[in-house]
Amino acid sequence: MNTKALNRNIIVLLAIFAAALMSVMVLSVNRVYADEVAAAPAVAGDADNDGIADSVEAEIAAQQKASEEAKLQAEAQIAEQQKAAEEAKLKAEKEIEEQKKAIEAEQKRIEAENKAREEEIARKKAEEEARKQAEEEQRRFEESLSASGMSEEDFNALCKIVQAEDGHDTIEGKIGIVNVILNRVRSPQYPNTIMGVLTAPGQFGPVSSGKFAAAVPNASTISAVKKAVAGENTVGNALYFHRGTSFGNRTFITMAGAHGFFA
Repeated sequence: MNTKALNRNIIVLLAIFAAALMSVMVLSVNRVYADEVAAAPAVAGDADNDGIADSVEAEIAAQQKASEEAKLQAEAQIAEQQKAAEEAKLKAEKEIEEQKKAIEAEQKRIEAENKAREEEIARKKAEEEARKQAEEEQRRFEESLSASGMSEEDFNALCKIVQAEDGHDTIEGKIGIVNVILNRVRSPQYPNTIMGVLTAPGQFGPVSSGKFAAAVPNASTISAVKKAVAGENTVGNALYFHRGTSFGNRTFITMAGAHGFFA
């Protein structure tokens, strides 16, 4: 509400009340005077006095009516101003609430953009690290392949036998299978070539079943074989693998993926 307007209205109302009070006082005086005139003996000119008294009373009554109307008008104006002030207050509160919501929405949008930007940076960083790691693994693999004299056919055979034995095993388990084959190549108990080890009678079931020939190595299998050829070893000097922790009278070494490995 406009404070100056309210104060002005209050002053007007007080003035109206004062005028009404003065009118009442004048009326009281006039009535006392009229009573005294009525009680006095009749003399010439009484009729004129009665006319004056009636005129005074009529004027007082008109003033009282005007004062009451002015009072009602002032009260109506104050009520309208109060209503307008309340509506303005509600409108301002609504606008403030809408602005607050808009600010919160903008903050959330900025936070979402920042989060997306950070995730994109992290993704690119992870991709770059993965690329460098893959390049390093490839370099080590090529060096090891060259140093061992292993042919591309031998590498492909390792990939196919690992895929045929358990293409869904863990990286550690797949590396372990390659470790066993390479350990056998180095052992005097077995043939000294990869294909010789794989095709030895009664050793690798997928070779005789045809599963080996039909195998299509996935990316995980190829990566595991590269790691093993590059020198990673998860099963030590194991020469056998079998599901479970026991395999005849052979010595258990460790579990890697779904297989137990034995010496």
